[in-house]
Amino acid sequence: MHPLPRWLVATSSALLLAAASSAALAQSTTPTTPVQKPAAKPVRSIPYVSITGEDGKQRHYETNAIPLLFHRACFGWRMYLGGPNRVVSLKEVLTTSQPAEQVIAGPETEVSADKTKATTRMLETVQDGVLQRSWCIIPGDPPGTYTYDVSIDGEPRGEFVFCAIEVPDQNPNTDPRELSCPNKFNAVERAQPQIRKAS
Repeated sequence: MHPLPRWLVATSSALLLAAASSAALAQSTTPTTPVQKPAAKPVRSIPYVSITGEDGKQRHYETNAIPLLFHRACFGWRMYLGGPNRVVSLKEVLTTSQPAEQVIAGPETEVSADKTKATTRMLETVQDGVLQRSWCIIPGDPPGTYTYDVSIDGEPRGEFVFCAIEVPDQNPNTDPRELSCPNKFNAVERAQPQIRKAS
């Protein structure tokens, strides 16, 4: 496993913003047609998988079934925190039910001796109320259950449970939504701690 490079996430976000700006500009230049805003999608915390196909295009799926496609599949979480853009202290613990042959990670990640746990501590930026991270599949990543436990500013904020499934033919056109996963989309959010007022 290795973390998705930050520049790739930043590039994807920049392209998405550029596309959204172009679409908004195109709509605003049509004087006679009233602009209808599409219904806003609810913003929520989700597990996701992205796969780079043979055509080089990256496809994103809202699922927790990870096909073990080496150097093609990535998996991660997106958490809606709300509020202004800001920097938070993130602790992410990724645990696998079997050891990985290797874990490629930066200095902010501590890997357990048995290679079943990677604990990352770093400062991350909440952008438009959202925080997200992902890791990518490499040869030697095991099948089984993968769990992310996420804490933000010292408070437990979420758990995301995935199942990693072997794909013997390494078919890059595999649709993870069609894979058999015993805990299909078993992603839950922990309740935020309640702040008590002094009485």
